[in-house]
Amino acid sequence: MAITFRANKGQGLTYGEMDTNFGSYFYSSSIDNSGTVLVLHYSSSLNVPVNIQSHRVPLLKGIGSLGADRRVAFFSGSAGLNSAEGFLVDSSGSVGIGVAEPINVLSHKLYVSGSIGATGTISQVSDERFKTNITTITGSLDRILNSRGVTFDMDGRTQVGVVAQEVSSSIPEVVFEDKEGWLSVSYGNVVGVLIEAVKEQNARIDQLETRITNLENN
Repeated sequence: MAITFRANKGQGLTYGEMDTNFGSYFYSSSIDNSGTVLVLHYSSSLNVPVNIQSHRVPLLKGIGSLGADRRVAFFSGSAGLNSAEGFLVDSSGSVGIGVAEPINVLSHKLYVSGSIGATGTISQVSDERFKTNITTITGSLDRILNSRGVTFDMDGRTQVGVVAQEVSSSIPEVVFEDKEGWLSVSYGNVVGVLIEAVKEQNARIDQLETRITNLENN
């Protein structure tokens, strides 16, 4: 099949004019360098030898060799990334954000080095259908009395909370240790202990009020 291009000159374009006017618009592509470079090959034939060199487009422009294996780096503006930025997907499929090297396997499915902000609600699945061996917490008030609330400095500011090593002896169910030996506390899970502690304390108050009433009536 032949395609004839005509211009305002009233006749078909010459091969040279084809090269000049259309050579940069017809190309094929391939991937090179393990998928990191896109190569654009300009079309040519024996009759229309478009003598234009292929273009190589780096898909990692601005990043180069920065980062580490399994790190999903990104390029912004004119600044390249260092190895502690971007996303990291470990060998188990877990995701880390702002995680410094070297961490081969993350301890959580999502690990963030820094603060997390949200404008909506962050909820933890608590449906009864996912749970087994459900029992009411006992001795909750003693657990709370044996725990200590503290203020501390971390990440450049003063915060409030607990010390994981201390809570591990009073409420061990809310303390977790990662693969690097660091301890963390699931603060939200402390609510269950607080609920039962309030109930225990209220029951003690009711007993005292009953005793006082009995003494006053006698």
